[in-house]
Amino acid sequence: MTQAFITDNRPSIPRAATAVKPYELEFSLFIVVILCGVYIAYELMAEPSGGHPFGHSLGILGTILMVMTEALYSLRKRSSWLNWAGPVRYWLSFHIFTGIVGPALVLMHTGFEFRGLAGITMLLTLIVVGSGFIGRYLYTALPHTLSGVTTSHQEIEAEIHTIQVTLSEFQAQKPEQFQQVVAQLSQRTLRRNPTLTLYGRVFFQWRYRRQVRRALRQLEQLEASQRQQLEQLLARKRELERQTEMLETARRLLRSWHILHVPIGLTLFFSVAVHVAATMYYGAGLFN
Repeated sequence: MTQAFITDNRPSIPRAATAVKPYELEFSLFIVVILCGVYIAYELMAEPSGGHPFGHSLGILGTILMVMTEALYSLRKRSSWLNWAGPVRYWLSFHIFTGIVGPALVLMHTGFEFRGLAGITMLLTLIVVGSGFIGRYLYTALPHTLSGVTTSHQEIEAEIHTIQVTLSEFQAQKPEQFQQVVAQLSQRTLRRNPTLTLYGRVFFQWRYRRQVRRALRQLEQLEASQRQQLEQLLARKRELERQTEMLETARRLLRSWHILHVPIGLTLFFSVAVHVAATMYYGAGLFN
């Protein structure tokens, strides 16, 4: 929630706007880049293949991470007895990390050879990973508290109201030109289709922030710190207004995504289990 103005008349930032941004995607891609370097060294020193001992090690580690992807987050989300283990959002970040790095290791394990059941398993892996990116995008469209719990429509409206009160108090201390600019920036007259708002929200928010910066630079009476805080207040208010528009659409699409994603994931792990069992049964270099 937004706090009152501090004594130097600078608007404070809503707590939700200062929440720590998760960096699981960036960290995962950083690890994948390192793994690419490892694979280059692997290819220079040996002929990459699923039957190579190092290739088997990559496959085993990747499979373990993929099993963790499927099991741990679902277990945490559905089990109240794991509340002591931290917020759900941290488990989601780990779920995303293992869901990216695990398939990358499995891909390296194959030596980029896709034949038979292994090829089908790899195809299913790519589908599940791609589906996971879509699911994360839909998930981030839903407003969440710091603990990862989905925020209700009433809570969003309450935060919008608090931000508006904060803006109104700040405007009352400024000249009329300032009040007009801020009032124009805080008004939302265009209402888009909720689905369009959902899929284009990153672009729309970026464009709005650019518009706010351009308008606030014309207000010479604002200090740089006040300009930055006011920009964050306006951007947070606009983000919340978009969330109220697309909340039900995002929930509906996320439910539909779960209906498709879960069976594909289960099919993938059945295929992985068969592949591992066949590898161990036929002794494809695993114990040699």
